[in-house]
Amino acid sequence: MEAFEYTSLDQAGKQKKGIIQAENEKQARQLLRDRLLTPVHISLVGESVPSTEIPGVRQQRLSLKKAELPLFIRQLATLIQAGLPLDEALQTLIEQSEHRNTERILTTIHAKVMEGQSLAAAMRIFPRAFDELVATSVEAGEQSGHLQAVLLQLADYLETRDDMEKQSTSALIYPLILVMTAVAVVAGLMVYIVPKVIQVFESTQVQLPVMTRVLINVSDFLAVYGWYLLLGIGVLLVAFLALQKHPPFQLGWHRLVLKLPLIGRLVRTAQAARFTRTLGILTQSAVPIVQALSLSRQVVSNQVMKQACEQTASAVREGSGLARAMQNTGAFPPLSIKLVHSGEQSGQLSQMLERTAKVQEKDVENKLKTLIGALQPLAILFVGMMVLFIVLAMLLPIFQINSIIN
Repeated sequence: MEAFEYTSLDQAGKQKKGIIQAENEKQARQLLRDRLLTPVHISLVGESVPSTEIPGVRQQRLSLKKAELPLFIRQLATLIQAGLPLDEALQTLIEQSEHRNTERILTTIHAKVMEGQSLAAAMRIFPRAFDELVATSVEAGEQSGHLQAVLLQLADYLETRDDMEKQSTSALIYPLILVMTAVAVVAGLMVYIVPKVIQVFESTQVQLPVMTRVLINVSDFLAVYGWYLLLGIGVLLVAFLALQKHPPFQLGWHRLVLKLPLIGRLVRTAQAARFTRTLGILTQSAVPIVQALSLSRQVVSNQVMKQACEQTASAVREGSGLARAMQNTGAFPPLSIKLVHSGEQSGQLSQMLERTAKVQEKDVENKLKTLIGALQPLAILFVGMMVLFIVLAMLLPIFQINSIIN
């Protein structure tokens, strides 16, 4: 069974659009006629591309909005927990979907499930909506018979991950807007206002203070080369983003980030929290430890930390303990290693991995609060210093001229 997107006309000649499930396009047209609708256009849901990963299945380029994935996972877990069969739970979510894109995805998944495919296999049709972590966790839950528990854990993890990303973004928004606004205002003053005021001082033939001469030179430079400076910054930014696609440069940049004071520790802890949280979910879902380590590596974005995860997986594959393998990389926080070692010794590795992730996420939250608390006054101080410099540079000549006149 497939999901088809259709455009049709009703008996009054009004256009109607929607999604319908059918075995093929011919059956879809017949189903529309049975509803007293005249088919105008029918096509399979989504834009298909060939896939080498799942033979016989067309992978779709449709995606969910960022906040929709945790909500969908939690709603699905709640409906299954309430005793609804999987197909009915999916149908309920389709009916209450408010976004057309989401409806397309869920309708296709529902159609595949009705065909007899597993939920994980249906999710893998949409790799941009459901990454490998989600699909593998769901697959493990289906195989172990604990799909509801796995979905709830997955929803908790996705919500926590989104919250951490939002906190990281919000930590930079206010200082960044403040500094950019101040720079734009100061640049406008330097280019358009300061030159007119300085002309008055230059006509007096008085030796201007050093601060005023510096202001004049900066103003002249910005008036002549300001646009070239902006263009140069834009070129450097584009070049940096392009170089980020090259592994050697990306690795060097990520290594530099980890060495930065405060920020380095924050990034290291956040990446370790992602790794241990994902590993905990997968091991608790009965995914073999080696496969779980390989999948957990995919959620780590820093290349240095990703290499450490790969080294850990290789060492465990060769028979090493998880804590020792993590310690040998030298990339993971010591507290994480101790907690994982404790979990291995007690036979409660999954629970200790979850506890490790919680400790690290709390640490990241505290560090973010510290960073926010430091950045905001520093940004205000930076803006104040720029304004003070301009004010003093324009007032000093006035005081000097007054003293000469007196």
